[in-house]
Amino acid sequence: MTEKRTHPRLQPKGLKAGLRFYSAEQEIALDADILDISYSGIRVKLKQPIAAEIIGHIKITMTLPESGSTFSVHGILKHQQNESECGVHYVDHIDGSIDDVMFECIELDNSTVFIKTQ
Repeated sequence: MTEKRTHPRLQPKGLKAGLRFYSAEQEIALDADILDISYSGIRVKLKQPIAAEIIGHIKITMTLPESGSTFSVHGILKHQQNESECGVHYVDHIDGSIDDVMFECIELDNSTVFIKTQ
């Protein structure tokens, strides 16, 4: 199977996120580990499982590893592997706004990391 993406998925080690699920009926706040991230979405492992039928918008907030800046993206639930792993597709973001978070998360393998300099 070949990758159809222009840019690869990155797997930042130890990057944590806070998620807020918004639907017409409720708002749920959860903590998660980011499994991988790309220019179109994020796949996360939730600390607490969620129901399979949850729908609505999602806000993901993370602290960038190098700069310490807080960064938020908005999305929709794209797929749910199981009760604690899901993929979120970005919506309502400005082109280029994902660049800083992607640059800070670039990791070629377990031993090679790009480091942002000025």
